[in-house]
Amino acid sequence: MPLVVATLQAELTGALEKGPAGNASPQLVGLDIAKAFNNFCSMGMNAGAGSATAMPGFSGLGSDLGNILSGVSPAPALTAMKMATAFNTCMSTFLSVYQTTIITAAGLGGLQSGLGQLLGSPNPSASLFAQGLATQLNTYVLSCTVIGMIPGTPPVPFTGPLS
Repeated sequence: MPLVVATLQAELTGALEKGPAGNASPQLVGLDIAKAFNNFCSMGMNAGAGSATAMPGFSGLGSDLGNILSGVSPAPALTAMKMATAFNTCMSTFLSVYQTTIITAAGLGGLQSGLGQLLGSPNPSASLFAQGLATQLNTYVLSCTVIGMIPGTPPVPFTGPLS
């Protein structure tokens, strides 16, 4: 099944919108963002038609995002750098069928820049912020390259983005 940015956006909106008592805590928001990102990536397929199998780094992503969101940052660019690094660390643990390697570095600069713009400008609503975050994460994930080998005689190598 392909990656669907609208699904990610919907989950992020649910995580970021305040309820009657507000958001429970930055740690819970961080965990919810990590779950949404994991659910989004779990629908990915590599260029060898192998589906996602796991992304063990998502549990660390939740606590990292919670810590980032609960801290006070002097500049949006610094927060963006920390968040981009946390997402990149998580994505580097992505696994799929027939995969041997994942390369995540290509989109890291773009993710950091996009998050910096998103965090540095006013967002009138949680849903608009979630839409921007979903767009940035989708662009980043699509820039990751998965390399692998489909077994057979002869084996078939593949390289390409997630879809």
